[in-house]
Amino acid sequence: MNLSTSLALTALLLASAAQALTPAGTVILNQAQAEFIPPDGVTPVQVRSNEVQTVVQAVCSVSVTPNGTVIQPGQSAAVLPGERAVFTYSVVNTGNSRFTLPLMARTEAESTVTPSVQVIHDLNGNGQPDPQEPDVTNVTLDPDAQTQVLLVAQAGAAGNAFVNLTASCAGGGSPDVDNVSVLRVGPPPALNVQKTFSPAVVRPGTETTVTVTTRNSGQGESREVILTDLLAEQVARGLTFVPGSAQASAGTLEYTQDGRTWTSAEVTPVRGVRVRVPALAPGAEVTLTFRMLASAAAEGQQVENTATAQTGQDQSSGRATADVRYQPGVAIGPVGQPEAAEGTAADTQSRPFAVTGQLVCFDHTAKNTGDVQDSYRVTVTYPQGEAAATLFGENGQPLVQPLALRPGQTAFVRVCYDAQPGGLSALVTIAGERGTTNATRDLVGDVQSGLPDLRKTYAAVSGASGQPIPVGGTVAVGDQITYTLTVRNPFSQPLTNVVLTDPIPAHVDAVQASGGGVIGGQPGAQTVQWTVGTLAAGESRAVTVTTRVSTRALDGEALLNTFSMASTELPLAMASNEVQTPVWSARLLIRKVVSATEATYGDKLTYTLTITNESATTSIDDAVISDTPATGLEYVPGTSTLDGQPIPDPTIVDGTLQWTVAAIPAGGNVSIGYQTRVTPAASGELVNTAVVTGQGAGGRAQAIASNVATATTKLNPLKFAPLADIVGTVFVDRNRNGLYDPLLDLPLARARILLAGGREALTDARGRYSLPNVALGSQALRLDPNTTPYPPLNTPQDGGLSGTRTVFVRGLTSVDFPLAPLGGQVDALRRTTLTMGDVTLEKAVYAADGGYVVTLRLTTPRRLEDVNLTDPLPAGAILKEGRNIHFGTVEAGELNLTYRFDWTGEPRAATTDPDLSWRY
Repeated sequence: MNLSTSLALTALLLASAAQALTPAGTVILNQAQAEFIPPDGVTPVQVRSNEVQTVVQAVCSVSVTPNGTVIQPGQSAAVLPGERAVFTYSVVNTGNSRFTLPLMARTEAESTVTPSVQVIHDLNGNGQPDPQEPDVTNVTLDPDAQTQVLLVAQAGAAGNAFVNLTASCAGGGSPDVDNVSVLRVGPPPALNVQKTFSPAVVRPGTETTVTVTTRNSGQGESREVILTDLLAEQVARGLTFVPGSAQASAGTLEYTQDGRTWTSAEVTPVRGVRVRVPALAPGAEVTLTFRMLASAAAEGQQVENTATAQTGQDQSSGRATADVRYQPGVAIGPVGQPEAAEGTAADTQSRPFAVTGQLVCFDHTAKNTGDVQDSYRVTVTYPQGEAAATLFGENGQPLVQPLALRPGQTAFVRVCYDAQPGGLSALVTIAGERGTTNATRDLVGDVQSGLPDLRKTYAAVSGASGQPIPVGGTVAVGDQITYTLTVRNPFSQPLTNVVLTDPIPAHVDAVQASGGGVIGGQPGAQTVQWTVGTLAAGESRAVTVTTRVSTRALDGEALLNTFSMASTELPLAMASNEVQTPVWSARLLIRKVVSATEATYGDKLTYTLTITNESATTSIDDAVISDTPATGLEYVPGTSTLDGQPIPDPTIVDGTLQWTVAAIPAGGNVSIGYQTRVTPAASGELVNTAVVTGQGAGGRAQAIASNVATATTKLNPLKFAPLADIVGTVFVDRNRNGLYDPLLDLPLARARILLAGGREALTDARGRYSLPNVALGSQALRLDPNTTPYPPLNTPQDGGLSGTRTVFVRGLTSVDFPLAPLGGQVDALRRTTLTMGDVTLEKAVYAADGGYVVTLRLTTPRRLEDVNLTDPLPAGAILKEGRNIHFGTVEAGELNLTYRFDWTGEPRAATTDPDLSWRY
């Protein structure tokens, strides 16, 4: 028997079982068989043993790869703090049955840091943890099956961490624990972000530069850095990206319209800009700059913006705010110094002294110190004192407010004060519509009331005779006039920079000036000026200028002269009194003649006044001819004539007769004639004196006097007895008022008047009579009753003797004889009496001859001036005769007016009320 063969077979089976585990539960049958060849034969003989049955038991075994130790890790990863590392492992069930294999991640003791770890079943085998992939603590695998798991380690601080994934069998067996990987955590980077707007205060319409910088201030290099500035909110609030303005110090620029999609090409509009750099070493930085334009819509807003820098999982940010607004500003100060610090000495102006009523002025400059146009108003207040302020602009006109100033523009402002006595402190404030203000201060140490005394006088000397000419007298060509200018300072403070200015009259020529006076200008337009300097308190100063009347002077003009004074305290020039010097080189002559060289009582004398204007150039206007008759000469009313034509009676003032002539032409003459009667008051020689004055045309009206003319008549009482005339009217007094009313009463013709002594006279067709050459004294007259069918009307004048009159004859004497109407008197429709004090106006209205007759009698005990008497007619009436109006003077006594009018209206309405006014 060959035993060695059987033994060889058994060894083969054991070797096969060692190469792969037989699945658990497998039954292994084993039967030995021997074959031998008997000695006696050739054919082998087989012999089988009994059968042995063996059942395979479950054996757990696990394998994890890659393997590694702390000394020689199987995997390694370098990360930064906060980052994670993913290690990939394969787990194999090397047992002979389906097992659930526990898994565990751990950090080995040799580690310097301890990361957080987790085991994730990599279901899709992509080597990255995905959201749907769970954390696991075990895996279940069939025999020889494998799966992939991930060991995720989250780094914390810097250092080395040895992480290990172990696998074991739940029921025992040898675990697999040599799967160490190393996680090397480098020093961390530290990004910070700084963002600025420059300028931070942005004026609408201008740009601001945005600067964003991120710096790695850590100890380790960063991963890729993305520095991002999203601009959507800025754009919405009026700040827009300036195209092409973005720049980066390194990396790649990118732009976005929506904040999600980025492109390296600039888009429109840009709502975000960023820069990408692969990494930042410690201490390195990257800067992004771009510009933003502020629109008008952004005004008044503070736009905040945040920029971010990201590297890996780390992100930091920086904020900045753009204040979009104008920065208005204003300043006012002394002229040329608008920006002097408010409240300082440089911002204050002062004057030591000013005068009430005289403006004291301070000049200022206002400036827009802001960046936007604004409108400003200037006001003045008074912390001390009181004044009225007037503001002027550069053109000298009142300041137009508000002032519109562009940025940087200035304006001149002059403030002039009319201050009250005392000290003055004024605060000049400028305020803009945008809320800005600034102030400057004006001070006046002392304000006093009053004015300097300015007085001008003159002295004239005849150039022909060298004799003085009285003040007010006329001067002629070649005469010398010396003007004296006197000024006195009445104040308790000195007047400084005093200047006197004298404009010389055009028709004189300046010869010399005292006191340093400077004569300027051409003849006809000369001015003399004195620079007086300082005039001490109470001081007086006088200067003179000598002139000569030039050939340019005109007869009749007045040489007018004033001077003015100005000083620092009295900037408005003050004028002195005016002196006038009339000019008359030609003569104004008057000649007077009388009709008789001798006269006796009752005689009439005719006087003729001839006035000649010898000026060849100038007429005499409003000439007044004054003639003073000798005592005993009485003017005969109605006898005045001008060049042979009747003129109104003269005005008699204190016995002097005065006529006014409108004009005496140059080189011409006028003649005034009038009569007087010699009265018993006359005696000796009757000397009349006459003079004429007028106003020379061509200049200021100035009285020009003539020579004095006289005319003499010798009184001869023995020449013949003094005689007079008696005149009068015989009439039917229809209204029995004793007065002859021509429109109402009836004159009686051929009535005979008898004069004591036998003389008689008959009335004419108008009822008038005349008895000339009647001896002066008492005379008796009687109306012959046989020559009239009407009985005499008794009046108080006839002493109760019907038709008899006794009168005292002196000069022209009037005696009327009223007769009673046969049918009774004519009654007035209405009588009206107006009384004011001692003045009485009586009105009576009578129906006569188909119309109406009105009588007016004004009675006054004194002379009335500017009398205005108007008796209005009824509406529609026609004035036929007489007058119903009187203007002028009424002497003491009576004024009688009678007029007639036609009217067809109601008789009761024929009467109206008269109007009367006068002046004493």
